[in-house]
Amino acid sequence: MNEKKTTRKPMRRSVFWLNILAMVIVAIVAVFLTFKWLDIYTQHGKAILVPDVTQIDEHEALHLLDTRDLNGISADRSFAKGVPEGIVIDQRPKANAKVKRGHNVYLTVSSGNEPLVRLPDLADNSSYRQAVSRLRAAGFILTKNDSIRGQADWVYKILYNGTETYAGQMIPEGSTLTLVVGDGYIVEEEVETPTEVEDEWF
Repeated sequence: MNEKKTTRKPMRRSVFWLNILAMVIVAIVAVFLTFKWLDIYTQHGKAILVPDVTQIDEHEALHLLDTRDLNGISADRSFAKGVPEGIVIDQRPKANAKVKRGHNVYLTVSSGNEPLVRLPDLADNSSYRQAVSRLRAAGFILTKNDSIRGQADWVYKILYNGTETYAGQMIPEGSTLTLVVGDGYIVEEEVETPTEVEDEWF
């Protein structure tokens, strides 16, 4: 009876240590697999350089980004003077930025259409100060004024490319306008005075 008891104790101890060893091995493998998965998921050490896709056609830019495993998105359209419609004029992130595979690259594409602004009703209807404030707020550029005889600081005409404009006319945004303003010199109408008639004529 005593001999059987003594032989069971070493066996129990060996099983215990085998279990501990197995648990340690499982923990090590689990940690290794976790870090390996994180490394793959985050593409650690595999950053992609964003190519420069500005100044090329929108479809060509999207194809180029796709070949680099990047997701090109045409996010906005804007007017750029002298740039044909459909050409990429800006990108985010910028060229040569380091990003992960599948990162979004947002493109701003030229609309090609020059935006037009309706000219306010200002000619012969407002002071110089009011006209300047409203025209600049609408995005127009003002040159040196022309002057005309009339009430001081009163806007009589608005010129675009040397041609008189009218209220409500559609003019390209950012155009240069010239105000024709009164110089303050008003010519009074000459009043004819009756000539004196000598009595001897009657």
